[in-house]
Amino acid sequence: MTNYYVFQNFFSQLSKKKAAIVIEEELILFGNSTIFSNPVALLKEGRLVKISKCKIEWCKVKTGKYNGWVSKNGLWGLF
Repeated sequence: MTNYYVFQNFFSQLSKKKAAIVIEEELILFGNSTIFSNPVALLKEGRLVKISKCKIEWCKVKTGKYNGWVSKNGLWGLF
């Protein structure tokens, strides 16, 4: 019974995490969900990001020590 519970709990935690990979050659990470906000970092193709939340065209992400917003069009993964 304990092993089943641990496995079920582990699996449910994994399914709640949202992640994506940058698919554009370079993707700008902005401070807010608009191209008029300050750029925070430049993400390279293949970079893994953790998604906090998404709007219609933007996702708030974290990667390494950087947090910010990127265009959804530049991502591939679980939203």
